[in-house]
Amino acid sequence: MTLKKLLLLQLTYCLLGISYNIVSYNFLQSTGQALTTTPPVIGFFAMMIYGLFLIPALLERVFIYKCLMCIAIIVYGYGGIVVHALNYAKEPTLYFSVSSLIAGIGINIIGLALNFYAVLCIKHGSSPFTETKNSLS
Repeated sequence: MTLKKLLLLQLTYCLLGISYNIVSYNFLQSTGQALTTTPPVIGFFAMMIYGLFLIPALLERVFIYKCLMCIAIIVYGYGGIVVHALNYAKEPTLYFSVSSLIAGIGINIIGLALNFYAVLCIKHGSSPFTETKNSLS
């Protein structure tokens, strides 16, 4: 996969996360309960920060981008997957529904996979403006 395609997929993940938090905020305003335990405004800004993590790749600073993806793996993988699974196991009523939990975790699993790909497969010196394919081999 090229860096350009990966960045488009990561941007899609980012926009999905932002959209999910906007929907969660609307649910909070209308029903008094957010979709998950993450406060929607905090989730929104967390995804905006993730979007900023993509900028170094656009500037062809792949080393910085890969370092930020390592941080994203830890922060978003733990906070977006592990924390939700543990919270739901302990107190399911904190979540609007099982579907909202699955959607939230699912979005973050996609992001986690993309971030791992960025760290493991994108070669230093890659550019989003060329069609160089990256792989594990």
